[in-house]
Amino acid sequence: VPKIYTRNQGGNLRYYADLRDLGGGQVALRPPGSSRATTDEIEAHKLFASKIEEVQGKVAASGFARLKPFMDRFISQNPGEVTEQWLHDTELRLLKAVEYFGADRGLVSIEPKHIRDWLNKKLSHLANGTQRHYLHALSGLYRYAQELGVVPVAYNPVGGLYRKPSIVNKRQRTDEFFEIDEAARFLDPARRLKLHHALIATYLLTGGRRNEVFGLSVSDIDFENNLIRIQPNQHRRLKRVWSERAVPLWPQLNEILRPYVKGLGRSGDELLFPSQTGEMITDLRTPLGIIAAEAKMERPRLTKFRHTYATARLQTTDGGKQIALWTVAKELGHKNVSRVEDTYGHPSHYRPRGEAVEYRVASRGSG
Repeated sequence: VPKIYTRNQGGNLRYYADLRDLGGGQVALRPPGSSRATTDEIEAHKLFASKIEEVQGKVAASGFARLKPFMDRFISQNPGEVTEQWLHDTELRLLKAVEYFGADRGLVSIEPKHIRDWLNKKLSHLANGTQRHYLHALSGLYRYAQELGVVPVAYNPVGGLYRKPSIVNKRQRTDEFFEIDEAARFLDPARRLKLHHALIATYLLTGGRRNEVFGLSVSDIDFENNLIRIQPNQHRRLKRVWSERAVPLWPQLNEILRPYVKGLGRSGDELLFPSQTGEMITDLRTPLGIIAAEAKMERPRLTKFRHTYATARLQTTDGGKQIALWTVAKELGHKNVSRVEDTYGHPSHYRPRGEAVEYRVASRGSG
C-alpha cells in the first residue's frame, strides 16, 4: 500500500512517499521549484496524491502491468531465446499462476506472502523440484518486467521468499538402482514388447538425465568414434554449462542403436526418440508400467536408470585398475566427484567385471 513517511533532516521533518507497491519507488515529496522534500503536512498529502496519479499513469501506459497480458508478451517475445519445449513448459506453469492470482492482477501487487500462499494451497502436492520449476518460471517473468521498467528494479516476490522448497526432495531415494541382472530383466520385455527398447537402453547405458536423453538428436550418436554427445540443441537445453559431455557408446548400446537409427528414417538434428506427434517425449510412466508388470517388478523412475549406470560404471576397470571417480563424474555431467561419492556409491553384490558397462542375463548353468 502506498504510504507517506518522514525523515528528520537538520531538526526538520521532511515528507517522502513509498510508491513501490504501485510500481514506483521511494521518492521525496518536493514542491515545484524546490530541491528538498516539503516540511508541510498538508502540502505533502497533495504532492502524494499527485505522485500516485503520475506512477499509475506510467504503469497504465506500459500496457503490460497486469499478470496475464504481460505473461503473453513474455512468451511471445521469448527474451531468453529458449527452445520451444522450454517455452511451452514455462507457459503452462505461468498459466497456473494466472489461474490462482487472476488474469488482471497487478504485477506489483503480488508479494512474497502471496507466493507462499500459492505454494501452500496449490503446489504443495508436487515434488519440491517441480515446485521450484513453477517458482523459476514466475521469477523469470519478473526479471523481464524489471528490464522493461514495468516493475521497480529488484522487485521480485519470488526472490523475497525466506525459504524455498529444498532442491533435494525429502522423498528422493538416492539408494534406488537396479542390480545388473535386474536391469537385464527389465530390458528384455522392453525388447520383446517393442516398447521404447532403444530409449530405455540409452538411459541405462549412458546415465543421462531425463531431458538429456529425451532430447538427443540423431547426429549426437557418433558411431565412428563410439561416443554419444550430450550437448545443447534446438530441442532442449542442458542443466549446467559443464553438463555438456561425451559418453562412451558401449558395445551393447551400439548393437541396439545401429538397427534402430537405420530404421528410424531420420537424420541430423532431428530427434532420436520422437513421440508419435514428432515432438520430444515428455512422459514414460505408462510404458514403464507395462514393462515393469511384464518383468514382475515395480515401475521405476527415470532416475533409477541414472543411478544404475553410475553404480555399474563404478565397478568397471580401466587398464586393469578401478575406473577413476572423475571419469564417472564427467560422464554423469557433474562438476566434481563429491556427488558421485555421496549419491551413487551404492553397495552391490557385483565386483569389478571388465571395462564395459553392460546388462545381460547370465545363461543358465554358467559359473
